[in-house]
Amino acid sequence: MTDLQPHRYSASAAPLSAGARFIRGFTRIGAVLALLVTLIGLATSIFIAIDRSNSAETSYRSATCLVAMARTGYKFPKKEYSRYPDYSDTGCAGYSYHSYNTISEVTAIADAPAPTFLTGDGPSVLGWGLIITGIVAVVTYLAFWALGWLCAGFTRDA
Repeated sequence: MTDLQPHRYSASAAPLSAGARFIRGFTRIGAVLALLVTLIGLATSIFIAIDRSNSAETSYRSATCLVAMARTGYKFPKKEYSRYPDYSDTGCAGYSYHSYNTISEVTAIADAPAPTFLTGDGPSVLGWGLIITGIVAVVTYLAFWALGWLCAGFTRDA
């Protein structure tokens, strides 16, 4: 028991130079900012993908409602100074998605299979959002590392 030594912090044999401290500091800042970019980009990508999916589903429901009315014999009035029908008085929610569609185009939308997140453009939007987020995060990290390297070049090591 007599050979126990009190715990002592041994100083590093090779302390960091001023340039190394610059690079380390800017690398840490770059890592934190890259993490923030990743979190913001991930949340934004998910939000946009879900929004696009919901818009496609609303458009489909609206088209189905409009086509059901057309098949019962309802005649849609034409918009003033336009060749497109006016769907505003139909009572179908989301009719504005088809403001510039003819009834045959709306029928094609309604006759297609119902969109879901996986069959629509949700995965594509999410994938591109994640790719762009990854690229921006890596560029952010590398830019701060390069800035630290540049600043380290102006320091004088004793």
